[in-house]
Amino acid sequence: MINVLDIFSELNKELIILLENLSKEDWKKDTCLKDRNVKDLASHILDTSLRRLAIQRDNYFSETPEINSYEGLVDFIQSLNMDWIVATKRLSPEIIISLLKNSENELVEFLKTLNPHEKATFPVNWAGENESENWFDIAREYTEKWHHQMQLREAVGIEGKLYDKSFFQPVIDTFIKAIPFVYDKLEKPNFSITIEIKGSCGGIFTLQKTINSTTFIDNIDIMNKVTISQEEFWKLVTNSKPKSEIKLECIGDRDITDQFLNVVAVMS
Repeated sequence: MINVLDIFSELNKELIILLENLSKEDWKKDTCLKDRNVKDLASHILDTSLRRLAIQRDNYFSETPEINSYEGLVDFIQSLNMDWIVATKRLSPEIIISLLKNSENELVEFLKTLNPHEKATFPVNWAGENESENWFDIAREYTEKWHHQMQLREAVGIEGKLYDKSFFQPVIDTFIKAIPFVYDKLEKPNFSITIEIKGSCGGIFTLQKTINSTTFIDNIDIMNKVTISQEEFWKLVTNSKPKSEIKLECIGDRDITDQFLNVVAVMS
């Protein structure tokens, strides 16, 4: 189990400190996300918290669309995201900060009330799960807040503390869980691959695929291997950098190693 509740509030504090110190020009700067500037992305962070509180805490559903596929779910989520960003363009940065101060605290306090091992309202689809336990959904929510804050920080050139181990380790530990799902889709039986994530929060992970399962194992495969820094890894899995620009080293079967570029830990 990955426990992020102890550090979640500190992550939120770092966000507010960052936003309160931005200039008017900073709020207009482009982020790595297409058609989203700093203000748009800060507004999106607010939206995800309010939406979760409304649905999960307050049992309020504004609409219940019929969704029959993963792609349909992604399209619906992206549509909600853009509707909110367009609507909140009329809000000032000061109002967004004020709303974030309340929403992020309310979100963490609500998440603390959940039994970590009960069924989550939202499964972690990018890990291939149709049902997830609350602890995994909460960890996923933490990674959402973390990587969006990092995208903001990169846009304005303020790195801050988010690479500290206390903030970053849970992110790597959670994102790793996206790897088996993408390799399970590879139409190639009976292989293994080692992924080395370089950095203080990284590690060496070997994945084995058989006819029956795709799981991490203890052995190290020296025939098929991908080496990537922890900084490049999070950017890859969150679509924060074009795949063609991701820096990594590969040895072995290219069908196997190239599949790593398809690992994603966001709904897109």
